Amino acid sequence: MAKGGPVKDELEAKKSAPKNTTTTTSNSNSAAMSKEKVGVEKEAKKEVKKEGKKGFKTITMSEKFNCRAKDMYEILMDENRWKGFSQSNARISKEVGGQFSIFDGSVTGINLELEEGKLIAQRWRFGSWSDGIDSTVRLVFNEPEPGVTVIKLTHSDVPEEDRYGNATVVENTERGWRDLIFNKIRAVFGFGI
Repeated sequence: MAKGGPVKDELEAKKSAPKNTTTTTSNSNSAAMSKEKVGVEKEAKKEVKKEGKKGFKTITMSEKFNCRAKDMYEILMDENRWKGFSQSNARISKEVGGQFSIFDGSVTGINLELEEGKLIAQRWRFGSWSDGIDSTVRLVFNEPEPGVTVIKLTHSDVPEEDRYGNATVVENTERGWRDLIFNKIRAVFGFGI
């Protein structure tokens, strides 16, 4: 969705820096080490949720909207509505096995499963990814009460790097879902919570 990113070496340096630093004013080093260990264990648990095949990650999100599930489904499967919120060209087949192209062709793929108002499963490919790399998107729609829809996104097999060595693919993809799709739909169609 977004192109480019920091140089790989800079990102590796950032990754190796501790994310949870704990400072204590106590004289006890074991308390500080214990807190650091808990922080590292929490990071490890968070990372396990995103791990899949080596070199690939899974993004999971849950988003809530003030609308019917069938309306959200239609927005995501209708190329004119997609063009409206994304301000980019889109071609979207509404058939299983049909192809789609969104964000001016930056993302292409095939519909794997479609169940109106309930499920969209697609194979996605970003143009910046290495040849032969595809990911799987699964959007499950739940309407716990009329006019409130919760979408559970699972985007699996997202490569950690693109063909240019940029190691920000997962972060950019997650940000794209949140900012370029879900938040734009809220802003354009007024489905905010």
